[in-house]
Amino acid sequence: MNKDRKSRLMFDLPVGKDWLFYVFCFFVFSNFVGAFNRVQESGGVDTSSFSLLSGSIDALFGVVIAWIMVAPIYWIRRLVRRARPKTQE
Repeated sequence: MNKDRKSRLMFDLPVGKDWLFYVFCFFVFSNFVGAFNRVQESGGVDTSSFSLLSGSIDALFGVVIAWIMVAPIYWIRRLVRRARPKTQE
C-alpha cells in the first residue's frame, strides 16, 4: 500500500503533527522577538499611518524570511523520504 503523505505549503497534513511546522513557528517567533526589540530600542510604538504600514510590511517579511529558512530543511526531508525504501503492508 502506498502511504504518500499529503502536504500543503511544505507541511504535512494535519499541520499540527508535522515537526517542520514547529520549526517554522520557532523562526517566526524569533523574527518577532527581534522586531519587538528593535521597536523598543527606537523609542516605542508609534501609531502614525506610516509606522503601522511599515510594521505590517516588516511582519510580512518576517514570515517570508522564516519560510525561506525552512525551505532547505524541507528539501532535505523530501530527499531522505524518497531515498528510503518503501515498505509494503
